[in-house]
Amino acid sequence: MNASEKGHGMEACEPDGIPGVIAAARIQPMTPIAVLWVVCVAVYTLIKGIGGQGLVYEVLKQTAYLVPFIAAAISSVWVCVVSTGRERRFWQALSTGIVLIALAETYMSVQVVFGFEMTGGLLMLPVILTFVSSAFVLVGLFRLTDFRTLSGTVRLRHLIDTTGLGLLLLGFELIALLVPLSRSYAHANPSELVAAACFSVTGALLLGATVVNFASRSWSRWLVCERHVVIGMGIYAFATAIWPLWYLGAVLDPRLPLDTLIEVLWMSGMLLVFGGAFTRLRSVGMDVPLFRAVPRMRPLRHSAISVTGPVLFVISIPVFGYLAISGNGDPVVLTTYAFVSLSLTVLVALRSGISAVENESLSARAENDPLTEIFGHRYFQERLQLELDLAQRHGDALSIVVVDIDDFSRLNGVFGHSHGDEVLRSVAIAIQGACRVSDVACRLGADEFAVVVPEASVAEAEAVGMRIRATLRDINLGEYGALTASIGIASFPGDAHSREDLFHKANGALYWAKYHGKDRIVVFDESVVESLSAQERISKLEEQSHLATVRALAAAVDARDPLTQFHSRNVAVLAVMAAEEMELGADKQSLIEIAALLHDIGKIGISDRVLRKRGPLTDAEMRHIREHPGLGEKILESTQLVEVLPWVRHHHERWDGTGYPDGLAGDDIPLEARLLCICDAYDAMTTGRPYRTSLSSSAALQELDLCIGTQFDPDMTEAFIRMVGRRRLLRPETHYAHEGSVAAEAG
Repeated sequence: MNASEKGHGMEACEPDGIPGVIAAARIQPMTPIAVLWVVCVAVYTLIKGIGGQGLVYEVLKQTAYLVPFIAAAISSVWVCVVSTGRERRFWQALSTGIVLIALAETYMSVQVVFGFEMTGGLLMLPVILTFVSSAFVLVGLFRLTDFRTLSGTVRLRHLIDTTGLGLLLLGFELIALLVPLSRSYAHANPSELVAAACFSVTGALLLGATVVNFASRSWSRWLVCERHVVIGMGIYAFATAIWPLWYLGAVLDPRLPLDTLIEVLWMSGMLLVFGGAFTRLRSVGMDVPLFRAVPRMRPLRHSAISVTGPVLFVISIPVFGYLAISGNGDPVVLTTYAFVSLSLTVLVALRSGISAVENESLSARAENDPLTEIFGHRYFQERLQLELDLAQRHGDALSIVVVDIDDFSRLNGVFGHSHGDEVLRSVAIAIQGACRVSDVACRLGADEFAVVVPEASVAEAEAVGMRIRATLRDINLGEYGALTASIGIASFPGDAHSREDLFHKANGALYWAKYHGKDRIVVFDESVVESLSAQERISKLEEQSHLATVRALAAAVDARDPLTQFHSRNVAVLAVMAAEEMELGADKQSLIEIAALLHDIGKIGISDRVLRKRGPLTDAEMRHIREHPGLGEKILESTQLVEVLPWVRHHHERWDGTGYPDGLAGDDIPLEARLLCICDAYDAMTTGRPYRTSLSSSAALQELDLCIGTQFDPDMTEAFIRMVGRRRLLRPETHYAHEGSVAAEAG
C-alpha cells in the first residue's frame, strides 16, 4: 500500500500511533501475572531460605521456579501459531529459544529433585540447550533489524565484529573476574569457570541485541505487549550476563545469596515475556499487527564497533597469546586464552579480506552504471575534469559528445520497461563499439549518454558522433523502426574552458538538435546554437507546447479536493530542496520541480466520487485510482516534456517492486520518480484529514524510515530525512501552502 495515496488513509507504513488501535490493544490488567510472580518467588525463596529438606519441599521449590519458564514457552508458541507475516517470524525464533530454555531448566530441576549426579554428558546437555536457545533468541531480536538493505559482505563483517566482541568479553572476563575467584576459592573448577564466562558473554550479547534493537523508539509509542516482551528479555539477558555471580553464590560460597537473586531475575524475565505473550493473545482478532511496528533499525555500514573493533582485536591478540604461553595458570584457562588469541587472528585475517572485497565493490558501484555496466555520471564528471586538466597542461584539444535517444519514452510505452532496459544495454554496447580506445563512454541517466574524447579536434569528435549514430541505427527494434539519437558536441578550448561550461555547451547543442528535428548531430557554434539554461529550456517548452494549460490542469486537480489544494506545490518545493540536498544540477532541479507540479495530473481523469471518498477504497476503486500515473503520462506526451514522462508515470513504484503501474523495483525506478515518491508521501502524512490528524514532522520521518528498503530508496530517504532535520521543516501546509518561500521560512 503506497504512502502517497492520500485522502484515503493510506500512509507510508500504517502508523502505529493510531489512537484507536493502541487503545484496543491496551486491554489487559497485569494483576493476575503480578500475583503469579509474587506466589512463585515467595514459594521459591521461602523454601530455599529456610533450607527445607525432603522430596515435597524440593518439588514445590522447583515447580515454583519452572512455572514462569513453562508459561512463557506455551504462550509464546501459541502467539506464534496465531500471528502472521513479520510478527510470526519474530515469534518463531523467540518461542523456539524460550522452549529450549524451559527444557534446559526442566531437565536441571528433574536432576535436582531426584538427586541424580550431573557429570559428563548429563551436565553438557542443559549447557548445549542454553547456548542453542540463546542463538534462537538472538535471531529473533536481529530479525527486527533491517539487515536486508546491507550487502552480503557488510553483513558478514557485522557478524565477524560481533563474534570478535564476544571473544574479547570472554577473555577479559576470565582475566578480571574468574581467575581472581579461582585464587580465592581453591575448590573452583577451571572448566566451570570457563563455562561461566561463556554464559556471561551469551547474556551480554543478548542484552546488547535487546538494547540496540529498541533504543531508537520512544517509550510512548510501544504497545503494552511489546514493552513486556522487551523488558522481560532484557531482564533475562542481564541475569545471564552476571551468571558468574550465580556460580559464586551456588558453588563457591553458598553463604552469599547471589544465586537466589539471579534465579529470581530469570523468573521475573520469563514472567514478563509470558505477560507480553498473554497480552498479545488477548488482542487476537482485533487486527493489531504488532512487532511489525518496531523500528527496523538500519545498521550503519561503518558503525563505532566496525571502526574500533579491529583495533581492539589486533591489540588483544598478543595479550592473550602471551597469557597462553606464560604457563602461569590452569591448563584449561591457558587453553582458553590460546583459543581467544587464535580466533581473533583468524577473524582479523577474514575481516581484512572482506574489507578488500568490499572496497573493490564500493569502488565499482561508485564508478559504474548498474544497468549498462559502463561508467556512470559521477565518473563522467571526474574523468572530464581530469582530461580537461591534462589538456590545459599540455595544450591539447578535448571534446565531449552528448547522446540522447529520440522518443525513448514512446519505445518504453510500446515494448515495456524490461525491453527498454535491454535497448539501453544495447545502446551502451553500440556507443562503446563506435568509440576509440582512448575514449570514455558513460551513461548520465535515463536515455542520455556522453563520451569524453581526449586529444580530439571537433572534426574527430564529429566522426565519433557519426559512428555512434550509424551504429545505433543497426540495433534491431523490429516493427518499431530504426533507433535514432540527437547528438551534441562541444570542444576545448574553442567553446569552453571549464568542465561545467563545456558540458553546458554540449547540452545546448544536443537540445538544439532535438528541437530542430531530432536524429542529427549538432556541433556547438555560438552564432548558431543557443546554449540553453534551465529557465530558457522551460520557456521554450512553454512556447512549443501547452505547458501553461497543463499547469492550470494541475492546479485544477488539487482544487477538486480542498484538503489537497496545495499538495502539488508542497511536493514541488520539497522535491527541489531534496534535489539540492543530493547536489543535482540546476537543470535537473528545474525539471524535477515541473514534474512535481504535474505528478498528479492524471487524477483529472479519476472520478470525483473516488477522489473525495473519506475512508478505505474498494478493490475496484483502488484499481481506478491507480490508473492516474498512466493517464498523467498520456496527458503530458503532447507537451514534449520527454524527461519528466517516466518520472510522472513511476512516482508510485516501490523499492521492493510492489508498486504500480509497472512493478519496477530498485534502481530500475527512475531516480527522479523515487524522489517524488518520498516527497509525495511526506506531504500526505503531514497534511490533516477529517478522519485523522496530521503527523508531526518527526513522526512522518519515522514512518519514512520504517519503509526504507520496502517502499523507499534507502540512500535517498536518508538524504531527505537529513534535509528535513537540518532545515527544521514543520508541517508543509503550515509553511508553504501560502505565499512565500519555504526555504526562507525554514531558515
